[in-house]
Order: sequence, then structure tokens, then C-alpha cells
Amino acid sequence: MKSLLMLLAILGLAIMAHAQQPSCREGYRQCQAQDKASPFYYRCGGGQWSLYTCGNGYTCNVGGGTGAACVPSAPPIRQPACIDGQRRCAGPGNDGIYYLCSGGAWKIYTCGNGYECKQTGPLQAVCSASAPQCQTGTQRCGGQWPGQYYSCDNGRWQQNSCNPGNRCVNIPGDLINCAVGK
Repeated sequence: MKSLLMLLAILGLAIMAHAQQPSCREGYRQCQAQDKASPFYYRCGGGQWSLYTCGNGYTCNVGGGTGAACVPSAPPIRQPACIDGQRRCAGPGNDGIYYLCSGGAWKIYTCGNGYECKQTGPLQAVCSASAPQCQTGTQRCGGQWPGQYYSCDNGRWQQNSCNPGNRCVNIPGDLINCAVGK
């Protein structure tokens, strides 16, 4: 009988000790969703599981010394801004400027003197000799004031002015003369 009482006492202590044990290991973490990426996890504290979140841009990942860890979410697959070798013209007013894709980024280039960018297709462009606007050496009056004129240099019109107080006069042979007076 004494041994039966002793056995019951030991068994009772074991049951009480087991009841006081925590339901989880202190500091241990467990992902809420084991089969898919989730930003939520459980953390053991004071023998109880509590729900936490990894934070923006992080998901719970099984593994590690504490059972689970928050790791950066897989970034979305980014398409490059461009594909190497693509070209595009800079646009109106920038006839000799183009963009060339190199290393997945657009870089700016110039065609050079006497050349302009021509778009030949979507994201395809070439530098070609620009059509001359005028014949080199020709002149003509024009501008906001009576003394302004244009001279053609390398196929492009360049604005010039007569001396103050003089006015521009067109003369035969596609030339001008700066005449005294208004």
C-alpha cells in the first residue's frame, strides 16, 4: 500500500510538472502558413504562441536555429528599361541627338556635324547626312529687326546682324547688303 501511495504521489508530481511545461519552446518561431509565402509567424514567449508580422517586403521562411526567420520577399522580375543596341531619336528640335541603350539604360549621343537622327522603326534609329537647308554662301534678310539677316554655313542658316543703325537689303545673287540708315 505504501508503495502504491508512493507511486501515485510520483505520478501526480509528473502530471503537475507536465502541465506546467510551456506549450512551446521559448523564442522559437513558426511560420503561419507552411506551404506558401506569408508575412505572418508565431513566436513563443512565456510558454504561449503569439502572432507577429515580418513587416513590409518580408516573408516568413522555415529554417534557422529558432525554427523560422523573416527574409526579404522575392523582388518582382524587373524588365530592363531597354535592350542593348536599341536607339531612339531625342525628338523635335534635337535633330542630331539620339539615345542608345547600353547596359539596360539609355545613354545620350550626338550624330555629329551635318548629320541628323532619323527614326527607322520602333526603337531603331540611324544618323544620316542632313539635307541642307540652304546652299553655303547664300544670304537673305530676315529677323525681328531691319538689320538682321541669315547666312548659310554648311547647309544651315545662321542669324547675323548689320552694324547698329544699318538695315539689311537683299541684292541679286542671293546676297545681302547692310545699308546705312533705316
